[in-house]
Amino acid sequence: MPTYGYRCPACSLEFDVWQRMTDKPEADCPKCGAPARRLFFPAGIVFKGSGFYKTDNRAAGTSTESTPTKTSADGSTAKTKTGDTGSKAASGSTPAPPD
Repeated sequence: MPTYGYRCPACSLEFDVWQRMTDKPEADCPKCGAPARRLFFPAGIVFKGSGFYKTDNRAAGTSTESTPTKTSADGSTAKTKTGDTGSKAASGSTPAPPD
């Protein structure tokens, strides 16, 4: 049987009562005998089953990570590949002189 919380409007006593779900929400205060009012408590949310995680319902090869972008001198942005340093000069390689 569920436990329901009640508060007496006359003496402000809070108490719990075991009642069936089909019973009327009525209880008398054990201290003063006045009719008490049922309290409502927020229920905790429990997500069970599939479909609640970021890995569910996604294709095997897709990723949620964003691709890094680089900003050029004019303020425009472009996506870069992983490991791309942006320019050949920055990577330390120099072009070979022509023969």
